[in-house]
Amino acid sequence: MTHSSRRGRNVVLAGGLAATLAVGFSATTVSAAPTPAPTTAPVACAPAPGVTNSSINIGLITPLTGPAVSSFTGFVEGAKLRVAQQNAKGGVSGRKLNITVYDDKADGSTQSSVANKALQQDNQFGILEASTVDTMMPLFKSQNVPVVGLTNLPAHGLDRNVFGATGAFAPAYSNTGIAARLKAAGATKVAVVNHNSPGAQSGGAGLVTALPLEGLSLGIRIADAPIGTFDATSVALRIRNSGSDGEYSILTSDGGIAVANALKQQGVPMKAVMLAGFSDPKVIAQAPAALEGAIGSTFGTVPSGIPGRPGLRTFVNGMKAAGLNPDTVSGPIGFVSADTFIKGLTLAGKCPTRAGFVDNLRKQTKITGAGLLPEPISYAAGVTPNGDPARCTWYLVVKGGKFVPDAKATCGKLVETSTGKVISQ
Repeated sequence: MTHSSRRGRNVVLAGGLAATLAVGFSATTVSAAPTPAPTTAPVACAPAPGVTNSSINIGLITPLTGPAVSSFTGFVEGAKLRVAQQNAKGGVSGRKLNITVYDDKADGSTQSSVANKALQQDNQFGILEASTVDTMMPLFKSQNVPVVGLTNLPAHGLDRNVFGATGAFAPAYSNTGIAARLKAAGATKVAVVNHNSPGAQSGGAGLVTALPLEGLSLGIRIADAPIGTFDATSVALRIRNSGSDGEYSILTSDGGIAVANALKQQGVPMKAVMLAGFSDPKVIAQAPAALEGAIGSTFGTVPSGIPGRPGLRTFVNGMKAAGLNPDTVSGPIGFVSADTFIKGLTLAGKCPTRAGFVDNLRKQTKITGAGLLPEPISYAAGVTPNGDPARCTWYLVVKGGKFVPDAKATCGKLVETSTGKVISQ
């Protein structure tokens, strides 16, 4: 759900997202061991975009600069780590994976420009992405370009070639999990605050539908908050006047913190404050008093520290071995997106094509995201023609200035947003 100066942003590396990770590592070197020679000899294949006898080119599009960057910090690092791990095993069918990173600035015009460059000039086979804008998606759909990324845009549920890393984007359906977690924290009347991106608007509308199903009421819906940090005093006052005792922010990381700060400064009594995309312990230090007791979550992955998950340990240990932060909100999503992309390439066979990637990945019903997803997801026809929305989120609570994960994920019911009818338990 995400998303400059270091203040208020989940920054991992000084200036590290202003270029294609010019910090001394690449897609093939983010690992604790040197890359061995491929163990599988590639075969000669008919020409396919971005595929040679020795390599496959993958583009990565995300905001590296601009007001939304705080919600996407770590995406590049997580994706490159997973690709480096695969390259250390010989790549896919003996072909090394190469990543080229593009900064879309979360701006529609810029995104269209870099997407055209990725396909027409740089000959990318497919795309990893996380952004708040989607102007590139019609181009990718027209050429059946495989796309995997953060589940927050309509294309992640509508376009057959686009795969959400944590499930289908389905604005027609909402999930009661957020409402259930707010209720468990003591909230009875909830303020919903979001900015004007497709994912945030859909998430806000879905929560409004889900609240009464958990016995909660809506205090106020503020659907036009800015992207990035802002003076949230007026937002806090509107929430106080609404009588809300719970608040959910679908904003960038620093935007959510701005609202939490304003609520604290205005003395608004809250039983539950929840921030989407709030999982990095380093962020707590920006406003420790305002964030004490706040509920956070990743963008749909399991938070670090949960035992019994080898894939999660692989991700966390790999990031730490490379000197990187495993707790950035989009780092795990980058890793999961790359893992799913690698699965698609593997399923496409020794001579991968875009059609082979899309057709075979669409048949998969138990995608685990290398073990980082709370429950497996399906890309086959189900609730939507292109798969099911995720039902489960693993929340964390700030206690004593530190994140404490819940004992288990919270899994909600899927309901029709327009009618409130429960369609799945």
